[in-house]
Amino acid sequence: MIRGKRKLTIYSLAALSGVLLLFCIPTPAKSIDPSSPPPVPAPTSPVDPPLVAYPPLTPQASLTARSITSLRHLKTNTGVPRLPTPNEWFAIDPYQGTITRQQFEQKLHTLYDPFSALPPYLDINDSRVVIYPSPKERRAPQFILNFAAPSQARAPMRWFRTPEEFRAEPHPLDKPLNGLRVAIDPGHIGGPWAQMEERSTRYHGSAPVQEGDLNLITGRLLKQELTDLGASVFVVRDATEPVTPYRPEDMLPEARELLVQHSSHSSVKALPPDKLNLLFGHRLMDLAEFLFYRCSEIKERGNRIRNNFVPDITITLYIDATPGSGRGRLTSANANIFFVQGSYTASEMADPEMRRRCVYKMVEGGSDIEAEVADAISGVFAQKTGLKPVGYGNSSTTRQVIPNNSYVVARNLAANRDYDGPVVCTEPYFMNNQVVYQRLLAGDYEGEKTFDGKKYGSIFREYADCVAQGLVKSYAGPTVIAGANNRSTTPGQAK
Repeated sequence: MIRGKRKLTIYSLAALSGVLLLFCIPTPAKSIDPSSPPPVPAPTSPVDPPLVAYPPLTPQASLTARSITSLRHLKTNTGVPRLPTPNEWFAIDPYQGTITRQQFEQKLHTLYDPFSALPPYLDINDSRVVIYPSPKERRAPQFILNFAAPSQARAPMRWFRTPEEFRAEPHPLDKPLNGLRVAIDPGHIGGPWAQMEERSTRYHGSAPVQEGDLNLITGRLLKQELTDLGASVFVVRDATEPVTPYRPEDMLPEARELLVQHSSHSSVKALPPDKLNLLFGHRLMDLAEFLFYRCSEIKERGNRIRNNFVPDITITLYIDATPGSGRGRLTSANANIFFVQGSYTASEMADPEMRRRCVYKMVEGGSDIEAEVADAISGVFAQKTGLKPVGYGNSSTTRQVIPNNSYVVARNLAANRDYDGPVVCTEPYFMNNQVVYQRLLAGDYEGEKTFDGKKYGSIFREYADCVAQGLVKSYAGPTVIAGANNRSTTPGQAK
């Protein structure tokens, strides 16, 4: 089992760049001549057939599997177990010949790498793409992915069903999601960890709101609704405690190493740990805490799903806020946003683990499902709340993925990237909106309460209802949603 501490120093370099700037550690600049293309490797001989014959893995074959991990422990066609390899890129090996060059490049340039940061690491032709560890280091490739011929792409190894496949199966009218496997990840941790993860805010002397706690309430309600609709549900956490077994103190060696790597003073590297601790001061613990709650925790949540469940779709639950939220400022603004995986920036592509996950996500085949499900969920939210989308569009970190739907954008978020299978990140409302904040403080309740002269149902039930109805809309079709709660519709909005 891969624990959440593994390879954090590599995995989180891009995410840490902004944090390290905050710590005021100078980084030596590198001069790059954009006019000098990377050297092209010598022609390679035809790639030999894989040594292992991977048996086909279909959504139907995975229905009785205990976990994604168990599915990957496949046997060869001789019955001998397939042995793991220390090269993590070979998790992509079963996808050989499942994608054409045209499909690969289309996904790469429009969804996953709109800033053209990955091509310098690649040597690509019609038959394969060779992936190198750096634009300059091309002696030994990290991985070679063989393409399918234009008309001969075979279905990828896939354990999750598409909405179309699920709709083709028979389901009871009162259980439209009967058998759908949904993983729910209530974002952040909350409880005593909320201050550390900077997700605890109070305004005008009122009680604090802690996003990890709020997401947990929504997750519990959503689990019950989906279960009532017939779905099989796995919730990543059900308490305000970390999933990872590690704690900030365990991250101190990695944090110290990162701070040394990003220091421009060569003499720092010769100092013993105790001297480095004094030199870095509070920056060391701040970075260790970041590695704990942002990197190790998310990585271990992905492991928890892999080792315990086989989801058709994973939903991560968050609540948005404006930048003023951290300064205790309320606002009249309010909006919704939903994220799918993609749009890796140039600094993120410099991280080898992110490059690997980018390629994996491209060949895994979940991007169309993510877009379809996010489109349906965002439509229900728009109808129920009447809120406009956050204006991301095509930005320096995002790409719009659905024509005429600005609610859904691709962004390289940790959970979307590290969790296997299709993942949709829901991030509605601004928690520092004046009315939303009052509704959050009121907790979950039956019926309606009055805020700012209007009656509202529980915002947590409204949130869970919208996600549940969006899943029914995408996986069962535009039908009457039996069992869904429609009690929290904002006054003036159509039910």
